[in-house]
Amino acid sequence: MLISLILIVGGILMIVYTKPVVDFTGKFDFAERWFLSGGTYTFVKLFGLMLSIGSFMWLTGGLDAFLGATLGPIIPGLN
Repeated sequence: MLISLILIVGGILMIVYTKPVVDFTGKFDFAERWFLSGGTYTFVKLFGLMLSIGSFMWLTGGLDAFLGATLGPIIPGLN
């Protein structure tokens, strides 16, 4: 529970403080190719959003249901 709360806060902080995160990590070449100009900033914001949503789903138990419904038919043992 504590880990998921920390990850939710971390994802929100990545969205709010994108510039310091990019200054710390540097530019990502793949993000600049896929998202064009400013791609690293877009990638960091999207990663923070997905981290927060995924952590909230993990906290509430929805992640297991989501993975079972989407990947269950493909990967045995997730149902």
